[in-house]
Amino acid sequence: MAVCFGVHRLISLAKISFPASVACMILLFVFLILCEVTLGDKTTKKLISLIDVPCGFGLRYINLFFCPAFVTLPLSPDISGAEVGKIIAVFGGSSNATCFATSLTFVVIGYAALFSFTAYFVRGLQLVLGTSKRAITERAEEMGREDDNMPLTERTNQPSNDTPATYQADTPSVSPPADTPTALQPPTRTQDPSRVTGTGGPPLASTEQILDIAASRLRHDSPTLSRSQEWATWLTTNLDLVTYWLLFLFVGLPIYYTVGYAMPAQIAINIICFLIAVRLPTRYKTYLHPVLVSSAFTIVGIWIFALIHRKTLNDGLTQYTTGSRYTQLWELTPDLPPPGPGDIFGSVLDVSIVALGLPMFQYRQELKSRFVTIIIPNISLSVGSLLAYPALCHAIGISGPRSLAFASRSLTLALATPATQNLGGDLYTVAPLCIFSGIVGVVVGPWALKTLKVPEDDYITRGVTLGANSSAVATALLLTSDPRAAAFSSLSMGLFGTITVALTSVPPFVSFVRGLVGLP
Repeated sequence: MAVCFGVHRLISLAKISFPASVACMILLFVFLILCEVTLGDKTTKKLISLIDVPCGFGLRYINLFFCPAFVTLPLSPDISGAEVGKIIAVFGGSSNATCFATSLTFVVIGYAALFSFTAYFVRGLQLVLGTSKRAITERAEEMGREDDNMPLTERTNQPSNDTPATYQADTPSVSPPADTPTALQPPTRTQDPSRVTGTGGPPLASTEQILDIAASRLRHDSPTLSRSQEWATWLTTNLDLVTYWLLFLFVGLPIYYTVGYAMPAQIAINIICFLIAVRLPTRYKTYLHPVLVSSAFTIVGIWIFALIHRKTLNDGLTQYTTGSRYTQLWELTPDLPPPGPGDIFGSVLDVSIVALGLPMFQYRQELKSRFVTIIIPNISLSVGSLLAYPALCHAIGISGPRSLAFASRSLTLALATPATQNLGGDLYTVAPLCIFSGIVGVVVGPWALKTLKVPEDDYITRGVTLGANSSAVATALLLTSDPRAAAFSSLSMGLFGTITVALTSVPPFVSFVRGLVGLP
């Protein structure tokens, strides 16, 4: 965070609108590459082990830090708690329901079209450049190495009756020297007890018995735990959850009811809801994303505490995010209110964004060899989004500032905000659009890639497509399911946002885009 603050100050002095977290992510990636070249691999690994302490924490809980963007959605002036989509409604002579349905349908169709275009474009580039087969070969070698690390599965295979014959045929017979009459020799066929048929041979165990014996050797039956041991095991497993419940009951509530400061209670509620949400069964988490579930229950909890104090939901959410992030606090901005949970999570989210440089460095060779496959789609998508989305939105009746906000729909919120500001778009519109794109990528993205016949081992297409269309939320998903694809997603997310922010910083280009929606 200290490094991010320094970069933030440098960027502000240069009067450039660019998020310091994304800049630090790129700087971390370049810094580690330079360290490897100058200091060597051993020293670089030691340095990474130190950096991984804060960065690893940020990557593990990156989904938690996305919650403020969802929790504060009802604070938008054009949005209500029941109708999140009103912020993207078309203004015309039709009814509100028709406007909402039309605009939401437009967003879904636009996302599907851009998602499909990205996937097929990247696949086509791989076929033209010949990188697809190399990627599949590398993934096969990687899977092969993973199989080699599992010797127990090979040792449990039962020999067949043809094994001695095969061994006899494949192994050349070597005569022992004359002076070593006692040298060991493989037994002949007649010396193999299993081949002696005159007496029926020795009794052979059945396959089931052999499997039972092998399983009993591998299985270690744990003794029955006492009640105290069971409680100790449960407490160890649920230590985080118990800790935050205690903080909520004995720290958050007393401070909230005595001083009126809601941050300790609200942050405990948010973390408890998130820890419970991540424990949902996998089949439910496919559609009930932990960020959505925890954010929804956090809003309910904040609303209940606001009612107890005879306040509204907006009053509680205003305490949740006061705007006092670490950059404002360290700049000693006067008259700042105390920070809320959203400010704390938003500050630590910068660490998570910077930490995405670690998987990029881990797969730097793949990124280097496939850089053309990454850069061409991102340039095309950036230019296409800036030219097509505003014009199409304006054509169906969306106002000019809201139409400009659609150009930044696929960016992470940290990059979408300066891009929309440069265009003069509506910031209250771009926030739910970015959130919607990220959640759709997590919930529907894997299914969409499967429907588009993208192989599961094509980590290049998966990473670039999800990173360019669903930004950091989809990258967080790939960190657990496919780290190599997450590296491509991180770089794609950063490149897409950087190109878009750079283009929106060129005055002639901005004037042209604004002219598409009828603005000067």
